[in-house]
Amino acid sequence: QNAGWSYLRGTCGGGTQFEGGIAFTRRCEDIIVQSHFSSANITVRGWTFVLRGNHVYDRISGPRHRLDVGISAVGDAAARSLPHGIIGQAFSSDSPRFGAKDGYPAEGHFKTTAQAQGAIEGSAAMYEVASPFETRFI
Repeated sequence: QNAGWSYLRGTCGGGTQFEGGIAFTRRCEDIIVQSHFSSANITVRGWTFVLRGNHVYDRISGPRHRLDVGISAVGDAAARSLPHGIIGQAFSSDSPRFGAKDGYPAEGHFKTTAQAQGAIEGSAAMYEVASPFETRFI
């Protein structure tokens, strides 16, 4: 099944829990949470995050589903908040960033080498953290 009736759950700042599904909208302080048929939009302080669940195509092993995340700045949000980090640097300038690109083979094993080289300040290793919820770089 592609959609459930209550696939979006969260908690507002005061601890009030919410739950919603298709065509759901909830405002929590300065955050707007909206769901559509198969996606959720979260808008906060000039930033919009779009979340979509999808299948892992041509799966050999591991998870059967993935979460696709889109991020966009509304108006001058990027200029006001001085974005940083690997994702933030994509919004730090109106000019395109031209970094190294990997060439993907039609088949077989592949290991990336580009690692955002030339598109970010420093190297990808500078942005490594020790665990998934860590906020300090190694």
